[in-house]
Amino acid sequence: MIPRLLLAVFAFGSTAFAQIAATPQPANEALLHTLPFSMIGKLIFAQGDDWFQGSGTVIRPAAVLTAAHNLWDANRGFSTELLFERARVGETAAGTARPSRIYVLGGYRDSTRRGTATDPRAFAQDLGLVLFPQAVASGAAAGWWANPTLLLTDTPTLALGYGAQNHDGTHLLSVATTTAFGSVTSSFFANRSVYYEGGMSGGPLLAPGLKGEWLVAGVVVAGAEDEQGGGIRALDQVAAQFIRAYAR
Repeated sequence: MIPRLLLAVFAFGSTAFAQIAATPQPANEALLHTLPFSMIGKLIFAQGDDWFQGSGTVIRPAAVLTAAHNLWDANRGFSTELLFERARVGETAAGTARPSRIYVLGGYRDSTRRGTATDPRAFAQDLGLVLFPQAVASGAAAGWWANPTLLLTDTPTLALGYGAQNHDGTHLLSVATTTAFGSVTSSFFANRSVYYEGGMSGGPLLAPGLKGEWLVAGVVVAGAEDEQGGGIRALDQVAAQFIRAYAR
């Protein structure tokens, strides 16, 4: 059974963004042998009777960071039958693992019950963790930085994930911004210079650290109605507390 795609759609309310969006393209396969790219994987799961595909990143040895809407649905509850395929290329993956526990950021479930999963207030809490009984990548994990100001400069950021809207879902996709993000809420940011396709939801937004290394600075949570734009749940102090409290 081929999973359906899962990427929430956000209605941009401003025309102040660039009107030509860069589209995700297959990443160089050599990257999948280097950190942090080797920590990104495809997440397959069921919600009710339907199967979906998302993405995630090994953020601690036995924990994967993803979008909360990959793990919880207001009508169908928590996702089931989860499978994480790390560094997948074609029909092979560096490793596969089934989780023992999942968490969503506090407040996300209430936000989606009161409104919709596409409300900016829900996107602002759209973070989840998938925990495994043992290390997913021999103890390795991607570095991360809870610093939303990284999204507010013109320094390019890189979003990655296993999209299957315009691609086949078997290769890691990447797309780089050409302009700064705009703040929609305190932790949800949008950018018209890029487009995120279905299946990339939950994948990382990488930004350069102080030494130029790529660090996870956010999570892909939304596309745009007109397929010209993308939304990110930035890592901030709330996200940092969530990761430190539940990831291992």
